Amino acid sequence: MKLATLKDSTRDGKLVVVSKDLTRCSEVGHIARTLQAALDDWAHVAPRLERVALGLETGSQPTLRFHEHDAASPLPRAFSWSGGPGFFDGPRDAIAAAPDASLTSSVQAAVIVDDGEAGADAPGAVLVMLAHSVLQDGVPIASTFSPVAVTPDELGEGWDNGNAVLPLIVSHNGKAAKAKESFDFNAAIAAATIGRAPGAGSILAGVADVKASPLAAGDTVRVEMNDRTGHSIFGAIEQTVQAG
Repeated sequence: MKLATLKDSTRDGKLVVVSKDLTRCSEVGHIARTLQAALDDWAHVAPRLERVALGLETGSQPTLRFHEHDAASPLPRAFSWSGGPGFFDGPRDAIAAAPDASLTSSVQAAVIVDDGEAGADAPGAVLVMLAHSVLQDGVPIASTFSPVAVTPDELGEGWDNGNAVLPLIVSHNGKAAKAKESFDFNAAIAAATIGRAPGAGSILAGVADVKASPLAAGDTVRVEMNDRTGHSIFGAIEQTVQAG
């Protein structure tokens, strides 16, 4: 199942289910107005959303055209994000920066978790996303996520016992850049549950040796991940730095 949040007049947007090929979507306000509302009652809401996803693929569900540029981050804001501030830019929004700012770019894979108990039952990774964070002097100042968040089964063989094992496709000003090809979410979830319990909707970055790349005004970063057949799983993050 693939989920997205379309921008509207509210800060949390509206939840839609997206087709596997990322071309169509269906509004699901009658099930859950926002992704956070869905996550708050995931056990009951997820099966209903899955039925909508099936209807999208079989043609029995009313659809709208899905445009990645219309999408906010799947969760426009979160109670907890291990990579920085909890308010997120859209995946195609520009990055605003001071002209003399020292910026770096960090790309990751991330999961949204369900409720769990500290030191006991670990929360489950219910949705997977791609993440792009911008740091100024080493401090995270902005984060964004892929247009679509997906259930782990959408990764197919690229999901291996809690690890994402498909390579990130990262380009900097149109030139391919190296990126980590495996992200360990089990370790991230275990670390997050020491002495505390992340609530439903918390976002955790996968544990990986990811190095930040320098950014300057005018630079564009694009982040994507394909399945084994070469099709985009999450849509693309594509952001350009604009000096204020």
